[in-house]
Amino acid sequence: MYISSVETENFRAFKEKTIFHFNPGVTVLIGENDCGKSTVIDAIRYVLGTTDQTWQRVELSDYYQENTQNEIHITVVFSDLTIQEKAAFMECLTYTKSEEILILNWTAKYMTNVKPHRTFVSINCGRNGDVSAPSAEARELLRVTYLKPLRDAQAQMRSGRSSRLAQILSSVPDLNTGEREYREGIDINKLSLAGIFDLSNHLLANHEKIKGVNQGISDILNAELMLSSDAVQTEITVSGDGNTDEKKIHSLLEKLDLNIQRDSGSNYGHVGLGTSNLMSMACEMLLNQDDKELSTFMLIEEPEAHIHAQRQLKLIQSMQNKGKNQQIILTTHSPLLASVVELNNLLLIQNRKAFSMRAGETLLDASDYKYLERYLDATKANLFFARGVIIVEGPGEALLLPTLANLLHRNLTDYGVSIVDVKSTGLRRYARIFQRKNGDEINIPVSCITDRDVMPDCAPAICIDETYDKEENWPKKNRKWKVESEITDKEKYIHEIEEKANGQKVKTFIPEQWTLEYEMAANGLGEEMLETIATLRAAELKSKKNEELLKDYKEKYNEYDSKEAKASYIYSFFSHKLVSKAEFAQQFGLDLECKFKEKPVEDIVKILPNYLVKAIEYVTADIEGI
Repeated sequence: MYISSVETENFRAFKEKTIFHFNPGVTVLIGENDCGKSTVIDAIRYVLGTTDQTWQRVELSDYYQENTQNEIHITVVFSDLTIQEKAAFMECLTYTKSEEILILNWTAKYMTNVKPHRTFVSINCGRNGDVSAPSAEARELLRVTYLKPLRDAQAQMRSGRSSRLAQILSSVPDLNTGEREYREGIDINKLSLAGIFDLSNHLLANHEKIKGVNQGISDILNAELMLSSDAVQTEITVSGDGNTDEKKIHSLLEKLDLNIQRDSGSNYGHVGLGTSNLMSMACEMLLNQDDKELSTFMLIEEPEAHIHAQRQLKLIQSMQNKGKNQQIILTTHSPLLASVVELNNLLLIQNRKAFSMRAGETLLDASDYKYLERYLDATKANLFFARGVIIVEGPGEALLLPTLANLLHRNLTDYGVSIVDVKSTGLRRYARIFQRKNGDEINIPVSCITDRDVMPDCAPAICIDETYDKEENWPKKNRKWKVESEITDKEKYIHEIEEKANGQKVKTFIPEQWTLEYEMAANGLGEEMLETIATLRAAELKSKKNEELLKDYKEKYNEYDSKEAKASYIYSFFSHKLVSKAEFAQQFGLDLECKFKEKPVEDIVKILPNYLVKAIEYVTADIEGI
């Protein structure tokens, strides 16, 4: 079985009923800080309890806005039960048309008619809460293994009272097998743990020096401190000698530490926080070995803590390869982990709502999932943690937009906006991640920036081949480009581009003319662009100085009469591969910032392409006001 859903009401930040759906195997909760990921984990812990037997106390802060007049309700639903699990929970099952499910209803009510005032917790089963709770024995099957965030993994693996290592080892089956009592000639390696405990206690108590001290205490006591008629005999015994076997074994296990062997690896036994974290998880996974009969559950918060990238990948791959009866629910802030988890297994929590990324709940189709699972890398997965997203189709926009936003006094980092470069393809696929098939919209504004991809009529001759100076000389076959005169219905053409991605909080922004570079040149930044181009060309050619090249470029630029021809000339440096768009964008951003950083925003808006200004304004606006 697995936890298929959790419903909360009046629990912390979730006032209204909110349902979180989970998949068998691995489910990863993603979202920005304070969105409610840990609340979901804690809701499961409160209802099911944990394998370390930690007592969960309901605090006033667990009530929504600390309003104790409203009860907290949490419902956990288990699906796909095995025959053995159905037998264990037979009297508690709810029967649906397709399967038998287990519904646990947990309620916390603040009682003011008792003193001191305190919370009472109750559990029942069934869709209507009219079935009694499972037996204590059955509930033990539902306990979850929990790894909290910022955990002290090193302390958990050390010896002492409440040692987590001792708790884990205590659960190993048949731990106390072997000979119970030591006899002459027996191999001590065949003793049970309880036998080892008794033997060590016997040897300790009967050690010659210890016995001598005991006799000395008796002699002094009787000769110097007691009356002649009060003769006594002392005995030094080992504490716990009369305990049960279970207590004896646990006492032994609490003496154990888990360390790296000093002659293995490159650290010689001195491990850092990351390795300690992995050691701790390895121990917990020991409790969750695949069992064909019974299911196990793990809750892990921020497994990436202190772990470098390659180990993170190894960790999540291992988790995704676990058996079907092992369910793992984890939270993460790592784009790397989010990028390698199957998109179906991501659960985005945003604005106190849950948005599953599994098929059927987004507008993504089967081919989209395959595409995104192949190309959704760590640099793009940061979109899951953003408050706004800009999707672009090339490095030019990706490198230049942060500078343009700064000039507009809308620093993208301050607004929590991520830029995702999809490399000329896949813009529609990435946009659909944020579009829901049914229910609430994801309240994250997404700007899709794409080119218009229609040349002015003069551009083919300037940017492709100078023989294309008349329409009749344009190639008719195998031509991948269009010109303005060929677009009869411009509004329809723009609408068709927009509709590929538009919908819900996703908006498409298209230049009035050809491309980003052309639009900037046509909008009044032509001479500034030539200065940057001359700088880059001079660094590459080394045969001419920057000033000489700039003079030649400006003379050629001024030979053209129309705005379209001038802008096309500037774009010819990119179409003829004389200048890299990425290198230009990076340098041009620096040049723009130096030249225009002191100018007021109203003046900046006039010289920047309008579609870029609108795209930046959309994702940096007040979300509630969009």
